[in-house]
Amino acid sequence: MANIRLNILPITERKFTFSIYRKLKAEGDLKVDNIYQYHLPIEVNSEDRKLYLVSFDPAEGFEEYSTNATTSIGLTKNYLLKLLFNTLEGKIVPCQFEVKKYFANQQIEFTIENYPEGRQVIFLSPYYLEEQQTFGFIIDFKFVKAKEVSFSRDVQTLSLSLDKHGRSNKNYYSDKFELINRFLDQMYDDINVIGYGNNELHIKRDLIDTPVFQLSKKEYVFSNKNTANSQFQGIRNYGPLQRIDKEVIFAFIFEDKFKSFANELYLSLTGRSNPGTFPGLEQMFGIKIGTNNVKQIKIEDYSEDTLLDIVNNIKTLQNAEPDKKVVGIFIEDCAIDEEDLLASSHYYFLKYHFIKNNLPLQVVNYRKLGEKNALKWSTSNVALAMFAKMGGIPWVVKPSNYNCLILGVGCSHKRDFETGSITKYFAYTVCLDSSGLYKTLEVLADETNETHYLDNLKNNLVQLLSHERMQDYKTCVLHLPFKIKGSEIEAISEAIKEIKELDFVAIKINLDNKYFGYSFHNTLVPYESSFVKLSKDEYLIWFEGLLYGKEIVDKRLSNPVHVKFLNLGNQKFFDERKFLQDVLNLSGANWRGFNAKSIPISIYYSQIIAKYTEAFENIPGYKEDSISNDKPWFL
Repeated sequence: MANIRLNILPITERKFTFSIYRKLKAEGDLKVDNIYQYHLPIEVNSEDRKLYLVSFDPAEGFEEYSTNATTSIGLTKNYLLKLLFNTLEGKIVPCQFEVKKYFANQQIEFTIENYPEGRQVIFLSPYYLEEQQTFGFIIDFKFVKAKEVSFSRDVQTLSLSLDKHGRSNKNYYSDKFELINRFLDQMYDDINVIGYGNNELHIKRDLIDTPVFQLSKKEYVFSNKNTANSQFQGIRNYGPLQRIDKEVIFAFIFEDKFKSFANELYLSLTGRSNPGTFPGLEQMFGIKIGTNNVKQIKIEDYSEDTLLDIVNNIKTLQNAEPDKKVVGIFIEDCAIDEEDLLASSHYYFLKYHFIKNNLPLQVVNYRKLGEKNALKWSTSNVALAMFAKMGGIPWVVKPSNYNCLILGVGCSHKRDFETGSITKYFAYTVCLDSSGLYKTLEVLADETNETHYLDNLKNNLVQLLSHERMQDYKTCVLHLPFKIKGSEIEAISEAIKEIKELDFVAIKINLDNKYFGYSFHNTLVPYESSFVKLSKDEYLIWFEGLLYGKEIVDKRLSNPVHVKFLNLGNQKFFDERKFLQDVLNLSGANWRGFNAKSIPISIYYSQIIAKYTEAFENIPGYKEDSISNDKPWFL
């Protein structure tokens, strides 16, 4: 298989030295601009290290020290950034540039185009590709939205998510590649040599090639253990893995003005409107739907009292029919151009009270699905989510590791708007097995004090893993979000030391990362399930990409996912490839839709839950433990 070009401009010199100025850090030393801290050898070639204050310029009390490039990777990356910036400052360049810092990472951002909505930017960030023992600069494109501008289709177009016609940008890869090359055509002569005299380093013009490997294709399991490579066709041909064993009552909740749309939705769910794209609930999921099991609940207004009356009506309906399953379908009109907006505050209020009463609720956005042909393509996804919320199991994926529990750990902290300090700490876990089968959602900690929060996080995780329902598992894999704090990882590490019956693997999964790659195919898109190795414990995986035998792109494909294995002090030898395969497999276990985001559900579900809990915080009487549930209410 051909290599992949990572978005890294390599430096020609693999070995180089440079001078710094340092002094031992003493207790009470204050933080000073342009003074950094690094653990460095006491003497050249010594294995003993101490914490030093470091300056790139002479400073009082600091001694000059010559260091090798690989002595301190972080220090060398900082040095490379300084070299590049100093080189640019001494020239007249065609692009405006500035240094930006994002947590521990620094980069130089070049504005290539200005718009009323914001700036199109190419950035360069120093990087060490451990797998090839090569320093270089990550180069990538991003759009920086102006603060006063709302999220919109224009913003999505300038971000390359949508094309100029407002459709999903199937040329996303080639558009990015073109912008980067156009930038290099303009700027390469100004950046190909950085530093001066004996300190000169050379940046190559071409992106670095790296070997690419292939994981297995996702395989889905349906009724009677039938398998297929397509979720939709598998359900259509074989039926769901586990049907709902009760009759269903559908309670449509809407204002009178949505009556016509509600009827269209009903006909679409029966399969009469668009049988080619959705043959109906009965044919796909074995659920009968007709005028005899459909109820209408009118909304007169959206006051809390009215919404609570609706909840009580549904609850009364369920109590009157204990042998049946009642599901609410709430039709609302909500703006869809808002970034990350799931639904309106009315929906969140209803949703919380439905969850509290163990009742499933499905929202249908009229503004989105009321458009021409929208129901035609979306009804199958609405039906799938409802089916799973009611307790049905549509499918699972064929796992790489058996008897394996997966915990997707999520954290959602509330901050004071003015001070930015955390006022509430909240952690939860989505429990799955390696086939993607949803088990439960459990709250791990809910505290206003960080110390108490970390103690509860540890103790409740121990309690969860010690429960008898976990006794059949041999391995527990922790899927952690990239933004999890070091103190939270430490609490988790302490917890797993107390569990002797399970082997643990911890993986940090970063969906929003700085890495990208281009294939040598004319689309520039790598094949789905491709991965490259970045270091001894880091990988980059393409969850979406070209399909063998179908090398065409018909939508915007997502960025690759960065995966890092963590050593929590319990390290045993294990086959990392098998756990990478399960991370990939979980991207196919998303019951939110047949064409839902290709993201591991251990992380994706946690993201969705975080947004729900943030909205639930504004509801009077909200209690965090109410969301613990063995049904995936968040779909």
